[in-house]
Amino acid sequence: MSDMLEIVKEKYYEYKIWIFIILFILAAITYCAYSHQTKEVPQTSLSSSIASTSDVKKSESDDKNSSIVMVDVKGAVKKPGVYNITSFARVQTAIAQAGGTLEEADMQQVNLAQKLTDGQIVYVPMRGETSSAPVNNGSTSAMTTTDNEVINLNTATVVELQTLDGIGVKKAEQIIAYREEHGGFKSIEEIKQVSGIGEKRFEALKDKVTV
Repeated sequence: MSDMLEIVKEKYYEYKIWIFIILFILAAITYCAYSHQTKEVPQTSLSSSIASTSDVKKSESDDKNSSIVMVDVKGAVKKPGVYNITSFARVQTAIAQAGGTLEEADMQQVNLAQKLTDGQIVYVPMRGETSSAPVNNGSTSAMTTTDNEVINLNTATVVELQTLDGIGVKKAEQIIAYREEHGGFKSIEEIKQVSGIGEKRFEALKDKVTV
């Protein structure tokens, strides 16, 4: 009986040692797995952060490129021309860029609060000047022409005449003055009678005007 107890004790200690070894191995495996996982998380987070920063910079760059509009300022301003202006600016800003208005400007026809759009014409009329459409009201249809559109010399306004190549506000006024003095144009060739419009200028205009 004593020998059997000794054998049981030996087996018990032997099993105990093996259980301890197994538990130790499991603990070591668990620790290694957890350690590896914690190392991977910051790396993933860092990659996500870098990607996010890159996307933000790209978005900011795109916004910067798309925030500039080109507008053509004409009429009774000190420095007519084409200007690059921020897209959220108003007509008032465009006029200021062009040096401000002349004393003869009729600001009653100008909407200074209108938001600018790319390719827009900002036209400031002179006092006493009228047009077939409101000026700077968001619609530029009365101030621009397409390749297939022609201007009628007998009905065109100062604004419409200025859409022709090489015709500014003074030349447009001269055309209208000639029209009123002579009872209208009988042919498009008659526009050459207006001071400053020679054969070369007429060749550039003849396909864009009618009577």
